[in-house]
Amino acid sequence: MGDVPGNRYLSGSAAEVYYNGLKILGCTKISIKITVNREEIQTGPDVDTKIVGLKGEGTISVTRCYSAFEEVRREIVAGRDPRGTIVTKLEDKDAAGGQLERYQIGNVALNEFPLEYEKGAAVKSEIPFGFTPTDMINLDEIKQ
Repeated sequence: MGDVPGNRYLSGSAAEVYYNGLKILGCTKISIKITVNREEIQTGPDVDTKIVGLKGEGTISVTRCYSAFEEVRREIVAGRDPRGTIVTKLEDKDAAGGQLERYQIGNVALNEFPLEYEKGAAVKSEIPFGFTPTDMINLDEIKQ
């Protein structure tokens, strides 16, 4: 297998993000990570680790064009803990075989609702969220 030509490297330019089935307009970035929680275990003279849990968290960055997630904020203020589903879609026309990558992330809990305006600047927000890693499903993957 030789070198991969530059046009085969993925670009997020055509990526889309959906929350509860609605496309997040103005989404400029999504970051998602799963952290493996480990506990130290001593086995003879060695110190090893054992997985004791998983934690899922992420951030959605948007250039706002509407009151994003206001409905969720109102639910939380009313004492409810609404959960949602995020679907990400990365479709790069130059991907090998025209494939696309999609993930569905369930049990998403939004954690902050920032509000900041600056004169002469586009309004941007970063909305952090948590999720249970076992509720993250790969729907489509880009293969060689």
